[in-house]
Amino acid sequence: MHEDSSYAVIVVTHNHAGTLASCLDAAFALEPPFDEIIVVDNASTDGSAEIADTRSDSGLRLIRESTNTGFAAAVNRGLTETTAPWALLLNPDCAASPGFVAEMLSAARHRPEFDEIGAITGRLIRSADRVLEPSAIIDAAGMIVDSSGRHFDRGAGEPDDGRYSNPAWVFGGTGAATLFRRSALIDIAYPDGQILAESLFAYREDAELAWRLQWRGWRCLYTPDAIAVHGRFFQPEGGRRGHTLINRLSVRNRFLLRIHCADLGWHLRCFPWWKMRDLMVIGACLTIERSSLPALAEVWRGRRDATARRRWVLSRRRVPSRRICRWFRKRGQVEEL
Repeated sequence: MHEDSSYAVIVVTHNHAGTLASCLDAAFALEPPFDEIIVVDNASTDGSAEIADTRSDSGLRLIRESTNTGFAAAVNRGLTETTAPWALLLNPDCAASPGFVAEMLSAARHRPEFDEIGAITGRLIRSADRVLEPSAIIDAAGMIVDSSGRHFDRGAGEPDDGRYSNPAWVFGGTGAATLFRRSALIDIAYPDGQILAESLFAYREDAELAWRLQWRGWRCLYTPDAIAVHGRFFQPEGGRRGHTLINRLSVRNRFLLRIHCADLGWHLRCFPWWKMRDLMVIGACLTIERSSLPALAEVWRGRRDATARRRWVLSRRRVPSRRICRWFRKRGQVEEL
C-alpha cells in the first residue's frame, strides 16, 4: 500500500460492549487494511476491554485506562501510539463499510486541493438496532454551523433519499467516523501536545478541532460514497431531556470552544445571534435546566486556560476572519462540488 494511503484506526470505549464487537468486525474488514488499530478503554465495567482483547492476536493493541479520562484525552493517547499518515477516529457504536476509507482517500486524491485536505468525512446512517444494521435515516453528512455558533450533524434525522449524495466542502467531520491527516493534526496541536482539547472531556471536541483546522486553512471533504452505520443512543434533534451529564458538558463546552476559537471579527459578524443564544442557554440553566448551572462555574474556573488557548490559536491563523465567518452565515452552509 502506498505510504500516503496507510492509516491507523483509533477506537475509544467506555461501556460499549453492546456494539464494540460489530464495530471491530467492520474495522477488520476495511479495504485497504489498516496499518494499526488501537482501542483505548476508559475504565469500562461491562466487559468492553475484554471484547477488544480477544482481537489482540489479530494485531489490535488495547490500552486500558484506570479511570475514565474522557474522550478527548483517550483519543490523544491513541494518536500518540500510532504513526500512520492518516488516522480514522471511529466510535465503538459505529460500523464502517468495507470501502469506507478507500472511498474517502480516492475522492480526496481526485481533488486539486488534496494537499489542503486535513479531514475527510463520509455519510453516516442511523443504526436500526443494537447490532449496527443500517436504517433509512441520515445520522450525519458532515458538520455544519450557524450564526449563533452552534454546530450540527448535517442531515441528522432526515431520510436517506439521495438529498446528500453530492460531495462537498463542509465545516468539519463528526468525531464518530472521520479520517484525519496526521500532519494537519500535528499542525493544530496545542503547545502542550493536545490535539483534542482535553478540558472539554467529551462532547463538542470535534467542533473545536474543526474550527482550529479551519483557522489554519485545512479543508474538510464530505464524501457521500463512504458509508458507515452509527448506533447513536443520544439523538440531538430529539432534545436533551433526561441526559443530565450530557447537558452539563454541552453547556460548558459550547462556551469553552468559542473562547478557544472565536475572534473579534466572528463576534461582530455573528452578533446578535450568539448573544441571543447565550442568553437563552443561561436562562435555561437558571430555570428549567438547573442541573446544568455548575457548567457556568466550570467555564469561569477554566477561563484562563481557555483564553491562553485562544491567544495561541489566533496567533497562528492563516486565513482571514471573513473566510471563517462564511461558514456561520446560515445554518447548513456548505460548498457542494
